[in-house]
Amino acid sequence: MDKEKFLQELDIFSSLKPEEIKEIAKFFHEEHYKKNEYIFFEGDEEPGMYIVVDGIVKLTKETADGKTVILRIVTPKEFFGWLTVGDSKPESTYTAQALVDTDVLHISNADFLRLLVKYPAIAVKITCDASKMLLEAYDRLKSLAAEKVEGRIATLLLELARKIGKQENRKYIITAPITRQDIAEMAGTTVETAIRIISKWKKEGIVNTQRGKIEILKPDYLETLVV
Repeated sequence: MDKEKFLQELDIFSSLKPEEIKEIAKFFHEEHYKKNEYIFFEGDEEPGMYIVVDGIVKLTKETADGKTVILRIVTPKEFFGWLTVGDSKPESTYTAQALVDTDVLHISNADFLRLLVKYPAIAVKITCDASKMLLEAYDRLKSLAAEKVEGRIATLLLELARKIGKQENRKYIITAPITRQDIAEMAGTTVETAIRIISKWKKEGIVNTQRGKIEILKPDYLETLVV
């Protein structure tokens, strides 16, 4: 792949000159992960930062009672990972796993910190992106606490449609091997409940599911369920 061209298309590097992009590209390394392969685990010391080039990554966390919750779905041109600065590191981390065959660019913790010192504008944009991700996590937690299960699943499907879906006329098509187990984990419910709700919506013509594809036929209906 053309790393320089890809990096230049990212908003975080938009203020840099071509020669600066060329220098930065040397620090990023291409990595490929097969479907369901783990990229790093919760508790790892310093995974550095990753950018999804192609594919989908799910970020998960184990709760105190042993349940798995999907915190976020990461799609092309989005960052994930975390940085450690001296003795300062996040108190709460997560596991990253490829949901489909995925290509990423990876930069180590040490190299990324060097870039932040050399290019302060990048640090500002990373802070903005981090704030956005925190707000997304807050919205997900708020949804889990306040919405009924149907509303949580509706919120999830609409989010997936926005991030990785394609609009055709008045419907959305999500082409990805997202299982009902994934839906249950992201919506904070049981697999049985997710199956019951999706099956009900399928009978009512609200959604249609096939292997590797979800069609949202009536997005307006799902919007009415969102708090």
